Amino acid sequence: MVDDEVAELAEIWGPPTYSAPVRADRLAQFAGAVPDLLLACWRRYGFAGFGNGSFWLCDPEVWQPAVDAWTSGLALPGEERWIAVSRSAFGDLQVWGQQTGSRLTINAQYGWVVHTDRAGRPMSDDRRNDRLYALLMCQDRRSVDLLGADEKPLFDRILALRGPVGPDTIYGFVPALGLGGALRPDRAEIFDGPVHLELLAELSERRLVDKEDLLHMWIGQ
Repeated sequence: MVDDEVAELAEIWGPPTYSAPVRADRLAQFAGAVPDLLLACWRRYGFAGFGNGSFWLCDPEVWQPAVDAWTSGLALPGEERWIAVSRSAFGDLQVWGQQTGSRLTINAQYGWVVHTDRAGRPMSDDRRNDRLYALLMCQDRRSVDLLGADEKPLFDRILALRGPVGPDTIYGFVPALGLGGALRPDRAEIFDGPVHLELLAELSERRLVDKEDLLHMWIGQ
């Protein structure tokens, strides 16, 4: 069953366009902290980029400083440990709660930390895998892209202009959106991902919102 679910990732995205093998010590470090499905994805694909770098399986250690910068001080469970699972080329992070299985989406460009859903009681291993499966498989090329100021998708245009991002880099905008920047391809640059996300956390008025609140915000725009 897990093998079938792992294979679905490549059915959605195609084979990885970049892959770095996950060391045995990293697998051992996160055994029990993340669902078995994620460990199986790491074994199969490595810390991989798909779709020319539009979607990535994260090395949690690399992205932990960014996760900490975005979650610190927010009204989140204090005992929770938040772990980066995947990210987009624009630095949007999908984050897993080790203790509860709750899930967050960090939309760094907009300054939002979205409580995708909450879990209030301990879960079985199968349930943990189901929730991780939903987190990974709900993402596709459209959902990880951003719409520019002209309401057209940005990723392919920035890729053509700046080249691909790597495992530790992201596209950001100059100036940042929080400083009056615009979502335009010619304003995009490639940055060190964790460092840039920490900077955006300092520059942004971080907002913790529920998924339903976010839907209302989009409809209201």
